[in-house]
Amino acid sequence: MNGGMSSFAAASNALGRLLVIDDDTSICTLIEKLGEKVGFAATRAISVEEATQLLRTQRFDCITLDLSLGKDTGIELLKVLSEIASKTPIIIISGAMRSMRDFAASIGSMMHLPLQEALPKPIDFARLKAALAEVKKNLDSQRKTTSAA
Repeated sequence: MNGGMSSFAAASNALGRLLVIDDDTSICTLIEKLGEKVGFAATRAISVEEATQLLRTQRFDCITLDLSLGKDTGIELLKVLSEIASKTPIIIISGAMRSMRDFAASIGSMMHLPLQEALPKPIDFARLKAALAEVKKNLDSQRKTTSAA
């Protein structure tokens, strides 16, 4: 190819990068499959430590975040995202009471993080798919604008 991107690279660039943070691997698998249906390549993290390392070394286009991660909480990851000045849309998915989801969302807002939605568990897959599709649509729109510039 004459210095252009291979078709594989072009295709992989079209996918968004989704980081699924949940300590329940079966939930991770379900979210990953749903993300793939709307155009994301998913990476999973099952602990605050693992997620922190990924967030500090890689770029993601969307993050799903459980608030209960074993002995740790997703709120710790909101602090990490704030420290790295992340602009990545975040979808909170948690079995915590609504007041806890709202509290986490308000902390994220105070930290100027782009919280997309705060969903309860059990997961409403139609709502999650719609939220992921919205993030992907915005990402594709940004990419078109950037490539046209």
